[in-house]
Amino acid sequence: MKLRNRNLDPERIADFECFRSGILELIVENSPLTEVLNEIVIGIETLNPTMICTVVLVENSKIKMGAAPSLPKIYNDAIEGVTIGPEVGSCGTAAYTGKRVIVEDISKSPLWKNFKNIALSVGLFSCWSEPIRSHKKEVIGTFAIYHKEILSPSEFDIFIITETADLVSIAIEKSIVSERLTESERRFRNFFEKNSSVMLIIEPNSGEIINANQAAVAYYGYPHEVLTKMKIDEINTLPSEQVKEERMRALAEERSYFSFPHKLANGITKQVEVYSTPIETNNRHLLFSIVHDVTERKTAEEKVKSLLSEKELILREVHHRIKNNMTILYNLLDLQAGSQTNVDVQNSLKDATSRIKTMSLLYDKLYSGKGFSESALDEYLIPLSEQVISLFPYPVKLNAEITKQQLSAEQLQAIGIITNELLTNSLKYAREPNKDLIITIKTWREGQNFQILISDNGKGFDPKMSNPENLGFGLTLVTMLVQQIQGTLSFQGNKGAEYQIKFPISKPHL
Repeated sequence: MKLRNRNLDPERIADFECFRSGILELIVENSPLTEVLNEIVIGIETLNPTMICTVVLVENSKIKMGAAPSLPKIYNDAIEGVTIGPEVGSCGTAAYTGKRVIVEDISKSPLWKNFKNIALSVGLFSCWSEPIRSHKKEVIGTFAIYHKEILSPSEFDIFIITETADLVSIAIEKSIVSERLTESERRFRNFFEKNSSVMLIIEPNSGEIINANQAAVAYYGYPHEVLTKMKIDEINTLPSEQVKEERMRALAEERSYFSFPHKLANGITKQVEVYSTPIETNNRHLLFSIVHDVTERKTAEEKVKSLLSEKELILREVHHRIKNNMTILYNLLDLQAGSQTNVDVQNSLKDATSRIKTMSLLYDKLYSGKGFSESALDEYLIPLSEQVISLFPYPVKLNAEITKQQLSAEQLQAIGIITNELLTNSLKYAREPNKDLIITIKTWREGQNFQILISDNGKGFDPKMSNPENLGFGLTLVTMLVQQIQGTLSFQGNKGAEYQIKFPISKPHL
């Protein structure tokens, strides 16, 4: 075995650095990878005439010849496509282990037992192989140096093999990035040019339209060569300073959605929504904008707003008249009741006025102002109960535990009249001279049902009243209203009057 002992020669290192600079220029110029790899191999062989070099790539754990211009074709064909492993020559083993492999004598190395015959037949006697790693430290290939003699590497040879492997890594990685970038640009170009949506690429500082797709050309009505020489300020009718401020917000990713008036080539102004996002191309920061025409939608929205405003005015007038009519009706019945000498007739008229007052309060709560279709029970039932109690000339204590449950207008109307009837009944008949009257109203939710309890501490009533034929008009009305909201009513009068109503919160579909 012949040994070589050469120190690191500054002149040879300078030659290598000059060679490397040339290769880096090729890489920066985006030269094809095959051309760069061949230039690397030929350059090393030119600087070191006794060396035969090769770049092997690894794809799917198999060997692929990257560059081997000085190796015989029969040898290259023999190792092309071989799976890497622990005994697959210097390159296959280096790629498999990720470590440098130095074989000084191919004829005696166990790593070459399956390939030594083909290597020796073409005059290859030694092979040193260095793994080529990606930036993720993955082995993507090897750089190898062969000799036509049995030989061990010198310190300079190790320098050459490691530095060249790094150079090849740069070339491969740059090629991968360039291919991905080219593919990405191709996809974006297809997406941009063939998309049916209006798309513009804008320089954010100047507002220049750098590019526009065919949909934009058709929409704005300018030829492509004219549109791409315009500024967006010539299309956007807002003040230029304001438009630039919005571009800067899009560039800083503070906002991505904008609403603008855009003027077309025919002079018509359209209302558009613009979605802008910053992109970088050729070291330039640009804005990629997608434009949607929303003129018809905006016109429809304005029409709806106008109709709603008109409807609101009509509803307010209707509500005002209904409320006035209820007040007039209440006052007429109250006046009529006051003029009656017949107690029964007078009481009947007062009951009627009380019911009208109940409906008026509910109507005012639900429909005045915004016209709600539902409301919170406590906001309606507490003032109603206090108003009913205030009609009677003696003190009454009200215990109210009423939840904020939202109920429909239909349910609230029924509950309001029911509460009025039951409270009026207690206020008329339950009071005992020797104690204060206490009325309790309690509500709670139980699953999908709602419960209302109305009770007093008064005289109570005869249990026989629970028979349908013994119900007066008030309880008959209560029963009908409970059925109207698909509920059930139970009551007892043993220790004061107690009424319990249970109904589903959501009205069943019939």
